[in-house]
Amino acid sequence: MAKKKPETEATPETEQPKVTKAQAIRDALAADPKGMPKDIADKLTAAGVNVSANEVSQMKYQLKVAKKKKGQKKAAAKTAEAVPGAAAVPADLVSVAALQKAKKLIQELGGVKEAKQALAALSQLLD
Repeated sequence: MAKKKPETEATPETEQPKVTKAQAIRDALAADPKGMPKDIADKLTAAGVNVSANEVSQMKYQLKVAKKKKGQKKAAAKTAEAVPGAAAVPADLVSVAALQKAKKLIQELGGVKEAKQALAALSQLLD
């Protein structure tokens, strides 16, 4: 029969939640964002968290990508807020239906030159 390990009593030291490697790396990168991964790994190892420079480098990259995605989401939300209820559409975009109506108007007025004159006269009346 295998012996069971005796259960240890909870002490104040064991009740405190341990900081994970990932959180320790994030905290160290927040304190020194431009620090080299090897230097940060050495600092964390000295503090009692056993991490490699590769782990620090990976976390640094993940934070960079997450920050970039967050910025893209904010930009998309800002664009959507600019035109509520509609997708962002360039101001010079003309629908096919509007072009068909313009073609019909040009035919009724006798040509492009006549349609331009009519639009110029209309703009003077509206001013």
